[in-house]
Amino acid sequence: MSGELAELLRRVRQSHDRHFGHTALSERFRDLQHQVAELVHQVDPGSRPALVGKVGWSLLQLCVEEGVDLGAEVDRTIASLDGRSGGRRVALIGTSANPITNAHLTMGLEVLALTDVDEVWYSVVGRHAWGKPLMPAHHRVEMVRRATARYPRLRVCDFEVEHIDRIFAETTETSEILRRFMLPAFPHCRFRWVMGSDVAQSFHRWGGVDWMAAHIPVIIIHRLGYDFEKAGSPLADARHVYLREDIVTSNISSTLVRSRGRDYDQGRVMALVPDIVWDYLVEHRLLDPEVLRV
Repeated sequence: MSGELAELLRRVRQSHDRHFGHTALSERFRDLQHQVAELVHQVDPGSRPALVGKVGWSLLQLCVEEGVDLGAEVDRTIASLDGRSGGRRVALIGTSANPITNAHLTMGLEVLALTDVDEVWYSVVGRHAWGKPLMPAHHRVEMVRRATARYPRLRVCDFEVEHIDRIFAETTETSEILRRFMLPAFPHCRFRWVMGSDVAQSFHRWGGVDWMAAHIPVIIIHRLGYDFEKAGSPLADARHVYLREDIVTSNISSTLVRSRGRDYDQGRVMALVPDIVWDYLVEHRLLDPEVLRV
């Protein structure tokens, strides 16, 4: 351990003992959880350094309590990352998140449980390719950010939202967005694409289907009522996985949330969206009909 790090740990330990004395390990975990959640939801860039400092203080104190050699463990993590073949394995779920629902979360968690991906990213569309009215993009991204905050391996990806004008000026095809924009922007990621069996039924009609089937492994999630004949499709190759058995699926949709929730009666949507998403919908009146825009 370097002298500077050892000195920092010593100062953190003295600070903790001076102000808090003995605390249970569970309290340290709870402190970290709350501080990270506060940091995730902080939108003021000027306030972030102080919050990062709080997180760092709690993490260093955890190292003291657990006897963890932080420098050695960081080196171990770096070696592990460097040892990966081809980079992080990332499953992309393309979604309008209009709003994100419990079905979206279930899909992401099931992909993590049943495949070898490292992370699942919810890639939020900037605009709907077919002109479907959507809630403002920054609200849709923020709801995904809040809904996934408690799951370290679920993330929101706002790449298309941030670059929508440049992307849509050239293409609206998923395969082209991946080939020309996403893959070059994230060279250290090995992407997979996630779709439901309902969407997979019409995948052969997508533009650029041959390139996508050849270059992006696809994970197909079975949806009730939508059987998919993998063998006779462009996704017949073994690199594409059809998760049909022993999988949790749902028929919850964003359309159902908007329909049931338009009167802002939480009792009608309790099984459809996380509470944190419902609170955001109410706070910003996002279920009002005039909010939706093309």
